[in-house]
Amino acid sequence: MARQRLKIHIILFIAVIYTLNEYRKILKSFYMKLTFLGTGTSHGVPVIGCTCSVCRSDDERDKRYRCSAYLEDGDSAFLIDVGPEFRVQALRAGISKVSAVFVTHSHADHLNGLDDLRVFSHTRAVDPSFPQKNNETHGSGLRIYADSNCIRDTKNRFDYIFTPVKEGGGKPKINLVDVAPYGKDNPIREGQLEIIPVPLMHGSLRVTGYLFIKKISGVKKSIAYLTDCSCIPQSSIDLIKSCCGTPDHLVIDALRREPHSTHFNFEQALGCAQVLNPVHTWFIHMTHNMSHVQVERYVSSRLEDYPVLKERVRTGGSVGPAYDTLFIEC
Repeated sequence: MARQRLKIHIILFIAVIYTLNEYRKILKSFYMKLTFLGTGTSHGVPVIGCTCSVCRSDDERDKRYRCSAYLEDGDSAFLIDVGPEFRVQALRAGISKVSAVFVTHSHADHLNGLDDLRVFSHTRAVDPSFPQKNNETHGSGLRIYADSNCIRDTKNRFDYIFTPVKEGGGKPKINLVDVAPYGKDNPIREGQLEIIPVPLMHGSLRVTGYLFIKKISGVKKSIAYLTDCSCIPQSSIDLIKSCCGTPDHLVIDALRREPHSTHFNFEQALGCAQVLNPVHTWFIHMTHNMSHVQVERYVSSRLEDYPVLKERVRTGGSVGPAYDTLFIEC
């Protein structure tokens, strides 16, 4: 009798665990989750050889890897840029799946971790000593979305990926997809998401931001990721507004307080946020000029001149710096 009761308890326990896991899956399917893998500029923070107070800071929020993000949605997971620290970022974040990659442009701090993607998609390894690794990833390879300039640079810089070899440990197997045909009326569709490329200017270089939209019961949730920009054309502002109205999250290039020729400074980032009126605004691509706490204080001191943002903060929104490992949901 006691043994029978024990069996019943075990079955009930397993049923509860299964139900909880299914419930978690259902909940997960309702949200996008974006994790900041890196929030620093091209040097990263700390900067090599620098002894400034920020580079010597003990605040973990002042440790800024090169800019990148990981977006999870249900059973799908996406990378935004793949910089030189991607391996370290992936290990830290526990990344075990990448469904597709969205690259903003081909500068080294946003692309030079590309080879590490072979963990997720690879060609056949021709190495008799490791026969278990001889399997090739099925299909055409991991989809990497980018503009035509970035695709050209990728093929030049990583030419070995596209050159047949007869031996070795395998290479990344990737499928470069030009974002040019995609837009408001023809969005990229990955999993449950619609993704709209957003043209930006990075000095004289045209780069790509991305607007991620998830529709749930007629309600749109959105994250606009706009890094490395010195100018956002009015047409791109209009595009974002027409696609999602007010973004839930705006992730925006904000290099430093002082002006820069190829990046938004803090005031320009605040000005853009004032126009787009997101619920939450997050600064990324920051230098070592100011600590996380100093940026927070600076932004807070400037909100008086940005009434739309001030009202957002008053009603539960936020404006301020992101930091590595921070995650946001909507």
